[in-house]
Amino acid sequence: MKPLGVLFALAPFRFGERRKTTSARSGRRSLRLLAALLGSLFLNPLAFADQLPIANRSPEEQAREVFAKATKEQPWQNSLGMRFVPVSGTLVLFSIWDTRVEDFRAFVDSEEYDATEDMWSLGSDGWQQRGATWKDPGFKQDATHPVVGVSWADAKAFCQWLTKREHASGALPEVMQYRLPTDQEWSVAVGLDSEPGITPQEKNRQIKLYPWGSGWPPPVGAGNYCGMESRIGSEPSNWSVIEGYNDGYPRTSPVGSFAANKNGLYDMGGNVWQWCEDWYNAENTHRVLRGASWDSHNAAFLLESCRDYVTPDYRGAFIGFRCVLAMESAP
Repeated sequence: MKPLGVLFALAPFRFGERRKTTSARSGRRSLRLLAALLGSLFLNPLAFADQLPIANRSPEEQAREVFAKATKEQPWQNSLGMRFVPVSGTLVLFSIWDTRVEDFRAFVDSEEYDATEDMWSLGSDGWQQRGATWKDPGFKQDATHPVVGVSWADAKAFCQWLTKREHASGALPEVMQYRLPTDQEWSVAVGLDSEPGITPQEKNRQIKLYPWGSGWPPPVGAGNYCGMESRIGSEPSNWSVIEGYNDGYPRTSPVGSFAANKNGLYDMGGNVWQWCEDWYNAENTHRVLRGASWDSHNAAFLLESCRDYVTPDYRGAFIGFRCVLAMESAP
């Protein structure tokens, strides 16, 4: 279709009476064509729906579009480059990997947020508070490693900041927000659709399956756990490992270093323990951790159904978090 200016140009300009008559007739034809074009647009506003954006979509419609477009093969990507996929059996989109150092740094720099107090790190004398922080947890990390040494409160603050930032920029529909996964959502995402018990404590270690199946020890490439590679001389002399297993990463590994599970999620076993929204039990003193980490060697801790638990203010070099994208606040 020609631009509107071209339609006006169809009326030639000539000198002389005859030329003026011809010009006037051409001008009238052009005006009729223009009127017809405008009329078609008013009568059929979807004529160019594939070229023009649909205005005034509600936040709910925008959110449905986000969920509809996200697939395991083509994740939805946010302003930090975090990628999210749907998980059947949940109403959220899961980040395909743990929150990275670069993601957390963007939050800290933007908010001047202090997450540097009382972190537990590993040394030859065991786990101690020795001044380590998420910036320097006692071992080398780069921007693509999972951030560690963050409390449950730190993880929540990150989710709130990212939600507010993307609402303000228009990158995220107003009815959607980032949060931590619930214990139930995490179970479904790792492959446990049904577990006996009500609270995370009651469900703890009830199903005897690992992310790779039922056999022990882990097969080659199963994930970043505490294998023989973790003996690098900066740990206690009696440091226990999974004998015969070596994943190649003494401490954390870059996110996505191992194969994704059936839902397209990486590191649902190993690398870092992941905070969940839930309290561990009815006492409401400890929050749930899932997934095991680079320091996990005990077979019980590598079970998909295993829950660890610490207080919400705890910061440790083996703990990180994963975000989900939801249309509702946490239960």
